[in-house]
Amino acid sequence: MKKKAELNTVFTREQLDLYFASYVGMDGGNPDAGVWFCDSSPHPRAESLVAPLVPHAQAGAWDDAYRHKHRHHMERWQSHQKIARIMCAARAHILNEPMGERDWKEYFDHHLYAPNGAEFKLSLFPLPARLINQTPWSKAFRGQPELVPKQRYLDLCRGGRRFAFIAGIRRHWKPKVVVCLGERHIDDFVQAFDLEHARGTDHILQPADLPKTLRVLKHDGTTWIICPALAGAAGLTSDVLLDAMGQYIAGWLEPADFPALCSSVEIC
Repeated sequence: MKKKAELNTVFTREQLDLYFASYVGMDGGNPDAGVWFCDSSPHPRAESLVAPLVPHAQAGAWDDAYRHKHRHHMERWQSHQKIARIMCAARAHILNEPMGERDWKEYFDHHLYAPNGAEFKLSLFPLPARLINQTPWSKAFRGQPELVPKQRYLDLCRGGRRFAFIAGIRRHWKPKVVVCLGERHIDDFVQAFDLEHARGTDHILQPADLPKTLRVLKHDGTTWIICPALAGAAGLTSDVLLDAMGQYIAGWLEPADFPALCSSVEIC
């Protein structure tokens, strides 16, 4: 009976607004890291709404328990593997070391989004844009008037406490670089991080592949790099582009931004 009651709970706008104003829907990692990655929405595996809604007051991370729980699925998480490649390339550039062909796999398996690691992963919106089994949004949230139509949910996040929460944690933690994935979401990135008056320039990322334009914004000690998504024909999909992206963000970092390497005073 309890399970059925949970599924039939109708959430108020205030309940959803409070819930969304938290770390819900974020992969997490180390919010005190120098590098943040921001996607528009979390992966479809993200949890569904279950009563009671309890805001996530602290960021999660890919600790040993998380990796064990998802060990049979992680090999399919291609976007996260690409982020591992970017970070691995940044680390190799910072340390002036060659990057081995499988170093990114080691980084993905042991360092990515670690509790005290070098990066943090967040999402603008708390619920997956694509639902498991391609379930239509209107069907998945039938009976939730504050979530259907989907535009009402998006407006709640933008005008409510979700975007304000994102701006607040950025001000608190002050990461050096925020890599925003997907230039088609630039308006939401600008609104969520309160960048309307930030100074902006373009940077052309052009290794051996076709050039990609990055929008670079600076404000309050943080640099935002708005780049193509990590999938699709126009995205950052090749190893050459991912490595070049890592080398580019390394310009804002130093060895101490990679805590796993800090085993000696000389390195840090």
